[in-house]
Amino acid sequence: MSLLLAAIAGIPALLYVTGLCAGLVAVAVVLALLARPRLDLTRTVMPAIVEPDEVVEVEIRVGVRSGVPVVAGHWRDRLPSTVLGEATGTVPVTDGPYATVGYEVRGRRRGSHELGPFSVVVGDAFGLVQRSLSTGDRDRFIVLPRRSPLDVRVGPAGATDGATRLHPTSGLGQDDVIARPYLPGDALKRWHWKATAHHGEPMVRQEESELRPSVLVVLDADPRVHDQAGFEWSVSAAASVVAHYGTRGFDVDLATGTQSVSLESGHGLQDALVVLALAEPDSTPLVIPARERTTFVLTGSLDTTTAARLLDAVPSRDTIAFVARGTTEGGRDILAAAGWHVVARDAGDGLEQAWLAATGVTSS
Repeated sequence: MSLLLAAIAGIPALLYVTGLCAGLVAVAVVLALLARPRLDLTRTVMPAIVEPDEVVEVEIRVGVRSGVPVVAGHWRDRLPSTVLGEATGTVPVTDGPYATVGYEVRGRRRGSHELGPFSVVVGDAFGLVQRSLSTGDRDRFIVLPRRSPLDVRVGPAGATDGATRLHPTSGLGQDDVIARPYLPGDALKRWHWKATAHHGEPMVRQEESELRPSVLVVLDADPRVHDQAGFEWSVSAAASVVAHYGTRGFDVDLATGTQSVSLESGHGLQDALVVLALAEPDSTPLVIPARERTTFVLTGSLDTTTAARLLDAVPSRDTIAFVARGTTEGGRDILAAAGWHVVARDAGDGLEQAWLAATGVTSS
């Protein structure tokens, strides 16, 4: 434009202005080519494991290494659609080589959520040439499944007297089972003299570890029995049952289609919840060690085939199965014939009502 005006108006000074501007642009382009800037990034995510809708704070330490001075401007960290938040801004001017930016996000649903890649716009000191730099570094945080509080007054056998009445071998009932028959090698100090006199044979006191309450929670991840909503209901229910007993000092074994985790006296609850947070439908057969104890099975719509498969996989007779209402009558009959207590639910039902139904207690 300046060159055209200089020619039309006959103003030589405009030619100098045009030349100066063209020279500045040329210098900026050359500097941009020589700069070869590289992005240094450290992203810190705190906390890395959160409850649904809990705030996650992300801090990013960013620096640009370059052969010539450059100015960092607008930045952006890519967020998945599963989280809420804004991860954009302008890099602040600092005296050092690094600047710190940050933002907050909230997880909308359970699972692992990926943050990144990070990108920033850099330019020359004149602001004439800009380019975008990005790094493939990504970080994740995990949102645990939503859980519902379960009524502590009731248990799976319908007890409403303040105690959860589980299978005797599960270890509950420490006040009732305080002695067992003598076995070779039992120390004399463990003899229970009153019980020995009552039974007419040597009896010894049970160790506390032998009486520790134990339950098994099974998440049936078979994709043939679940739709998406039903699978999410089962995951949330499994997490609720695990947390219910884990926070009360039970030994809890959790089994899914791909892996298992054990809680000893409630320790390791977060590990179990992380397993459920990452759970996906999977056709891997369930493998559960044979041990008689109270068992909770979270599954979907069963027919005779899938019900028989589930019955073969779960070794406990003392089992409560939460099934979808689409389960066939034949599927229910197979489970009921094995002594299982079957509770039907819909994906939109609250777990509290299904829990009460499992205990045979009606809510008022």
